[in-house]
Amino acid sequence: MSVEPRSTARNTRESYMVVCDVDTATFAEVRHLLRDLVGGRDDMAVQDALLVTDELVSNARRHGLGPRQCRLALIDGGRRLLVEVDDASFAPPRKRTPDLSGGRGLILIDRLAASWGVQYHADHKTVWAELVLDGPGNNRNARHLGAIRASTSSTTATGH
Repeated sequence: MSVEPRSTARNTRESYMVVCDVDTATFAEVRHLLRDLVGGRDDMAVQDALLVTDELVSNARRHGLGPRQCRLALIDGGRRLLVEVDDASFAPPRKRTPDLSGGRGLILIDRLAASWGVQYHADHKTVWAELVLDGPGNNRNARHLGAIRASTSSTTATGH
C-alpha cells in the first residue's frame, strides 16, 4: 500500500469515467456502472475489478464517514481501470487478521490490483486501486490467484 499520490506519469488521460454517490448507490448499481464502463466484458480481469470495487466501496461504507463518492475510470487507452473511493474519515485503511467476520478486503485488493494506496486531501481521503484489464498480467499476484481458480475449476469439473 502507498500513502503517496498515485503517479500521474504512468496514468495517461482517462478515456471514460463514471461517478456515483456511495451513500445512495447500491452495490448492484456500482457493479452495473463498472460493467457498462468496460463494455459488458465479463472476463477474469473484470471479475477481479468488480471484487476490488466492491471491497473499496464496502470499506468506505463500513469504516469511512460521509459524504462518500466512487469514481471508475478507464485509463491508459482503456487498458487499465482506476477505482477511487472518497470518504471524510482520515483513518488509514489497515489490514486485519482474517476471521469469521471479515478482514480479507485489503488482502484481496493487495492481491488483485496492480497497485493501490491512499491519498489524503484537506477534507477527505481517497483510497484508490489500479487494475490491468488488457495486456500482460501486471495485477501483482493475480496470475497466481488465476492459477488457483483454474485448478479449482478443473478439479471440480473432474470430481477430484
